[in-house]
Amino acid sequence: MKKKVEDYIYELEQLIELADQEKDKYLFQDPAYEIMDEIEELGNAFDFVEPIFLLVERSPDIDFGGPGPFGSFLEKFYRNGYEDILVKSLQRKPKKYTIFLLERLCNDESNPKREEYCTLLDSLKK
Repeated sequence: MKKKVEDYIYELEQLIELADQEKDKYLFQDPAYEIMDEIEELGNAFDFVEPIFLLVERSPDIDFGGPGPFGSFLEKFYRNGYEDILVKSLQRKPKKYTIFLLERLCNDESNPKREEYCTLLDSLKK
């Protein structure tokens, strides 16, 4: 039986819960890289971008990595829709991790929306 988006998100959610309970980020990060690699091989990898942000929004503030398995995956869609979904996530429920991802957008001096991202970042830091 083929796994669905929800199945992968559930697996990741379980890893996040375990890492939070045990206070060990590697209980999430190490296996999550394998899951993200599996997702990348699917033909619909972009379909996972928003569900991953929703997962981060409802998760405790664990160390997701810098950029970690999520960031490495999400940033593959940079300039292909990832930024808009990140901004929507930040508008709904900013988290340490999504603010970190926004900071990375602000570091790209060639990004035409850099000023907009930096303004949003400044407002979130207040």
